[in-house]
Amino acid sequence: MRKTLTSLCLLALIWLPGNARGLPAENTIEFANCMLALPGTTATAKAECGALMVPEQPDKPHGRQISIHVALARATSTRTQPDPVFFFAGGPGQAASETWVMLEPVLKAVRKSRDIVMIDQRGTGRSNKLHCVPESAGDLNAEIDLEQLARETEKCLPRLDADPRFYTTTIAMQDYDRVRRAMGYERINLIGVSYGTRAAQVYLRQFPDTVRSVILDSVVPMQLALGQEHAEMLDRAVAAVFEDCHADHACRELFPNGQQGLGDLVAELRRAPRWITITNPVTGKDQPLRLGAETLAVAIRFLSYQSETQAVLPLLIHEAATTGRVERLASQAILVMSGLSEMLARGMELSVMCSEDYPFMDLEQDQAETLLGDIFLAAVAAQCRVWPRGQIPDGFHDPVHSDTPVLLLAGERDPVTPPHYAHQAAAGFTRSRVLIARGQSHSVLRNVCLRDIATRFIEHGSLDELGTECVERIRPAPFFTSLLGPEP
Repeated sequence: MRKTLTSLCLLALIWLPGNARGLPAENTIEFANCMLALPGTTATAKAECGALMVPEQPDKPHGRQISIHVALARATSTRTQPDPVFFFAGGPGQAASETWVMLEPVLKAVRKSRDIVMIDQRGTGRSNKLHCVPESAGDLNAEIDLEQLARETEKCLPRLDADPRFYTTTIAMQDYDRVRRAMGYERINLIGVSYGTRAAQVYLRQFPDTVRSVILDSVVPMQLALGQEHAEMLDRAVAAVFEDCHADHACRELFPNGQQGLGDLVAELRRAPRWITITNPVTGKDQPLRLGAETLAVAIRFLSYQSETQAVLPLLIHEAATTGRVERLASQAILVMSGLSEMLARGMELSVMCSEDYPFMDLEQDQAETLLGDIFLAAVAAQCRVWPRGQIPDGFHDPVHSDTPVLLLAGERDPVTPPHYAHQAAAGFTRSRVLIARGQSHSVLRNVCLRDIATRFIEHGSLDELGTECVERIRPAPFFTSLLGPEP
């Protein structure tokens, strides 16, 4: 059994000088200039940081308090609109403030007239992070059984300075509204990515009168027990990659049997896993790797999260299937995985998943014939049987209904939150628009076309006259025809 669940870190440093433009007069949070860093990289971006104390247990307002970390990127012009953008990070387990390095260029135009607020959801980043780092976290070669996974999960609990039952989405959204009120904002615009789309929908349901507009990127519909369909959706995305390869002349000629080759390779590794030696692209050292079907599935899953890495899949799988050389496939996966391994607060992820998803999963569903197999559901069950479970409101998984303008974005080849999830969520919104990015994968707001549409949407607070013609021109990253890249 492969352990593929990972952890997150965030770094904040002080810098000078500050931005002189003021927040609303009602603001009670004290901000200081800071530098935010994206975990696993050297990239940094300037912001301002502050904190708000909130009760860990909502029904005990005078009980134990925890600090909620808030990062602020103030509007860059003097003509600032009164409704800022609140960003909801993915995961669950990612800290919103650490995403600013990636968000800054995406929201540059929006920021000209609006503040950007990034709250580390309770249990992430600097908001009383629930920090559980399993042994060999981020190691593609980590081989452990379910009993060991359960023991490691249980061992984490006494190390936490927290009651994990109170780190659910519903309670966290009460923190977000406390921050909104403390900063003096009356209405806000929401942007959520992946799990952050669930958080944004919960906020919208709880505090509808405070929301001016919503953008949901890579949508998790409320009806979904997140994780139940991961195996099926990965197969769907990989099939779409091979379909697009077949439609591309050069890719089809070079890699004619991609899907069949992958199936044969999986079957072979299920019968007889084998040991290989790769050069770890992070450490530069030789590393033995036991390659089984599960390892291969994990590698392909990590390489499926971006259109750019999907573009190299036909080449790597063809090489592995026809020559038996799987070293490059494994090395590429480790390279991607090493960055992702630092981007989830493991304990917070379990608090959300075990409270909101696990009780609604069909753990008897047979996924053995999928690429990923039964790994994910079995791992969820092993951990959630020992993790304390919080309460969620009745009707938590009911669709959210609202007449607030909602823009929903999806990548055609998303291996986690495919386009039909966006349509499913949109059914509850009387004013909504779904845009699907051809050949794109997970988290598509970075696409220039969709970024510009989102900017116009927030500027006008309306779905009218968005100018979506560019969506038809979005194309996937060109397929690699050799290790040097695509054809010239």
